Amino acid sequence: MKTNFFQLSVITLAILVSACATRLPTPQGVPEVSVSNYEQAISDKTKKIEVYDGLYNKLTVQATWLDSLVTEYTLSHNARLFQWQEPKYREERTKKVSKNAESSEFFVSFFTPERKHMDLSGAKNLWKIYLDVNGQRYEGKATKIKLSLSELQALYPYHNRWSTPYTVSFPVATSLIENKPATLVFTGAVGSAELAFPQQ
Repeated sequence: MKTNFFQLSVITLAILVSACATRLPTPQGVPEVSVSNYEQAISDKTKKIEVYDGLYNKLTVQATWLDSLVTEYTLSHNARLFQWQEPKYREERTKKVSKNAESSEFFVSFFTPERKHMDLSGAKNLWKIYLDVNGQRYEGKATKIKLSLSELQALYPYHNRWSTPYTVSFPVATSLIENKPATLVFTGAVGSAELAFPQQ
């Protein structure tokens, strides 16, 4: 009898926990994007490279190309997570469309064992970042992202507490390059790494 009561209690608790963890609905007026579709879009546009000197890890970089599709999916994802009403969603979308008309962006999760080498955005940083696409080279500008780890992992599940998050922006419209093969280049005194994004 005690065993049956215990089993019933466990089942009831599991149902309650799953009910509490129910996926939030997408607000009215916001395009519906499933979590699996969002995660697949992020995966499709993310590349990773690890650079070693023997057994010593010198550099680990993961980057997601924030092209038009990823931007649209991210807006919908954020609208659901933060329960934006339609006017807020439209406002954020207008900002992103305007930014994409002037630049192309990547989310970058950047790690080196030496903390002083992890700075991509400071005036005296040791790195140059380039985007090579369609026979052109564009120099990037990195901006450190000031969001909590939980917020970042909700957007980019691969990001971890040991890496530093950045947005890297390049002075070329997203629409001009997003359907072309491209290479993201990090280079400096510490080392170099290239992430190739094939045409999709």
